[in-house]
Amino acid sequence: MRVLYFTRDYTPHDYRFLNSILENGDEVWYLRLETRNVYESRQIPDAVHIVDWEFGKEPFDLNTNEESAVKALQKVFSELHPDVLHSGPLTDCSYLAAKAGLHPHTAMSWGFDLGREIETIPGARERAAFALEHADWFLGDCYVELDKAAELGYDKKRATIFPWGIDTLRFSPGKGKIRQNIQNDADFLILSLRTMEPNYDVETVVRAFLSAVKTEPSMRLVLLGDGSQMPKLKNIAENDPDGNKISFMGRQQNEKLVEYYRSCDLYVSASIVDGSSVSLLEAMGCGIPVLMSDIPGNLEWVSNEENGLIFPTKDVNELTEKMLYCFRNRNILENYSVSARKLIEEKADWDKNKSKIHYAYRKARGE
Repeated sequence: MRVLYFTRDYTPHDYRFLNSILENGDEVWYLRLETRNVYESRQIPDAVHIVDWEFGKEPFDLNTNEESAVKALQKVFSELHPDVLHSGPLTDCSYLAAKAGLHPHTAMSWGFDLGREIETIPGARERAAFALEHADWFLGDCYVELDKAAELGYDKKRATIFPWGIDTLRFSPGKGKIRQNIQNDADFLILSLRTMEPNYDVETVVRAFLSAVKTEPSMRLVLLGDGSQMPKLKNIAENDPDGNKISFMGRQQNEKLVEYYRSCDLYVSASIVDGSSVSLLEAMGCGIPVLMSDIPGNLEWVSNEENGLIFPTKDVNELTEKMLYCFRNRNILENYSVSARKLIEEKADWDKNKSKIHYAYRKARGE
């Protein structure tokens, strides 16, 4: 099958999807809408054909470039004659594909498009609805996304929902080897690796930690990642007496992440919007206790006081208390981790789940 894969930027998720398409024996062309941030250090797989067109080399402005992008997309499609188009996010890539009248078309939600962009960006809701109306099939990683699509008028029967999942053999329990290189004086090491953007609310994690560490001084916080809010977060830390107990480690290569998970005692995310968070699944797969915000995407995986802990979104005080609870009740957390690992093995194995991508392609083609 000839697949045209149309995406906003280049991320670890794109890398996995491209590899999966190749592993199925398909031929794939990669079409990039913009270059805005460095999300993924690994090179695009060698066998992938990179489409050279007038976009994809700088940030994309939909308001000024919609018409020209639609025409360019039609040209690319007519020259390649793909058997299926795989596009996403819905609010730009899938929308442009729908405006271009391209079929067969599998439109994929990236979580943040239906979770936040349609609520905060003018016109995004209408664009997502238009994309869904003209898509032949919908692909999502959690039922929260399917419900959102249905609210926009999409027929739930024309959808494939599967967790993007993880490599369960690689992200597995073990003893971390780099703890001493992170914080060798830590009695309890907390990890957060969400991108420092408003959607992921890392500020709540930082403020809650700075409050908790005043009660338990041997706690430490490790932040992996970067983003537009990094200067603000560093300023918060620098203006607090305990700010030196926060390590800003920057964005790390995907291959190194398993060692960070295994070296820490607790994984925390305060995200205000998400689908099935891959970092959550990776942490659960590594047997690290998780403390998560109570958004629907997290609640599909974390049952409070069964395989992890939940706190109200944006509630600094409650997150502080939960951090302290975790510090003082590590024996209970071990039981949560066992349950979490079992769930990951059952439902979040990427090697098992990725075949559903190709099922969605076939359904888009009417097979």
